[in-house]
Amino acid sequence: MRDTIIKLFNLEPSDLEDIEMVSTDHTVYAIITLRVRRQQCPECGCSTKRIHGYRERTLTHAVLNDVYTTIVFNQRRYRCVNCSKTFPETNPFAFPNRRVSSYVILRVMKMLRNPRMTFSQVADEVNLSVSSVCRIFDKYAGVTPISIPVCLCIDEVYTIKYKQKIYACVLVDMQTSQVYDLLPSRKKADLSDYLSRISREERCKVKYVCMDMYQLYKDVAEVYFPKAKICIDSFHVIQQINKAFTDVRVRVMKSFEKTSEEYQLLKRFNWVLVKDSSRISLFEPIDLHKYYYCVDSQYVTPRVLIDKMLSWNFDLNAAYSMKEEYAYINRTSTSENAEKRIENFIGELLIYDVRELRKIAGMLRHWKTEIVNSFDRVNGQRISNGPIESVNARIDVIKLNGNGYRNFERFKLRVLYSLNENSSIRI
Repeated sequence: MRDTIIKLFNLEPSDLEDIEMVSTDHTVYAIITLRVRRQQCPECGCSTKRIHGYRERTLTHAVLNDVYTTIVFNQRRYRCVNCSKTFPETNPFAFPNRRVSSYVILRVMKMLRNPRMTFSQVADEVNLSVSSVCRIFDKYAGVTPISIPVCLCIDEVYTIKYKQKIYACVLVDMQTSQVYDLLPSRKKADLSDYLSRISREERCKVKYVCMDMYQLYKDVAEVYFPKAKICIDSFHVIQQINKAFTDVRVRVMKSFEKTSEEYQLLKRFNWVLVKDSSRISLFEPIDLHKYYYCVDSQYVTPRVLIDKMLSWNFDLNAAYSMKEEYAYINRTSTSENAEKRIENFIGELLIYDVRELRKIAGMLRHWKTEIVNSFDRVNGQRISNGPIESVNARIDVIKLNGNGYRNFERFKLRVLYSLNENSSIRI
């Protein structure tokens, strides 16, 4: 039993002169005295065994589950025989000038690697105050800067407690999904100031910059990444086309009486139209429930239901066919044929006299070069903002679980420490 306890406190039997365990209702006290050993003076480097005095030092050491553990360390103070300076003896369970053991610090830092853990939860686990856990994190969280990515993703994450800041800008390496940096603002002046501090030689290493359709990002990227191709993430293009289709569907639906079969089907089974047909089992029957009277059968295949709904309105038919066509273009095009296919698609959009489709044609014309660039591949991976969307989801977990952060620098450090693989504990 004694040997087990010694191991729990990171000790060896040869290190120990005396240990006594005293327990109360909720706390275990370990009273420890180490053997006298020669100590090296931190001032002159000479070794000494001359003892100047003793001091009782209390350390938090949360190592035993459900029991608060405290080390009472009878620490000696040594006097150097060469320079007469006094200094405390070293020990294996606490860092210098800390009132918590090294084990507690390591445990705190390990728990904070989990984005779902909050400072309050960690404080409860190790019997420390929240402010103490925050100070430990600020002192020991180590983040090694990563080199500027070849494929840089730019996006924003919504924040709520930063003074006069609504969005923070996130920079992510597309190939590794590592966070390059987190900036407190996405304003043009702030981004320009940040990027101008990076050498031009470094910025020229970026070959692709992927973003959503936010003009400010494009303007900044063109200035500060002169060698990079600007790419628009395909998800945001499809999102705009799907939104245009939904606008047409809602407009057509509202043209019918609310009690009509047309209105009921367009409202209740809109998912059949909105979802990419390649992701639907078109010939597997679905149950229409009480709406079966619309098509004279309770069970009908999605193919029949789609044809039924599209037959009611020309605009709806046109919008649906264009939505499906772009989904096919997005799935099957390459960097060699994407430009031609998108040009043809824009021409088809303009054939139909549908205002929602004309807006899509204008959007595709404006961003055509950037959309075509997104069909390039790097190491077999198409240029995409998918990695940064995953990062943003985990940043939201950190922010929401912590009920927001007032200190942006701590929030940034928590994101980099919890999400990047190269983060470490700084000793």
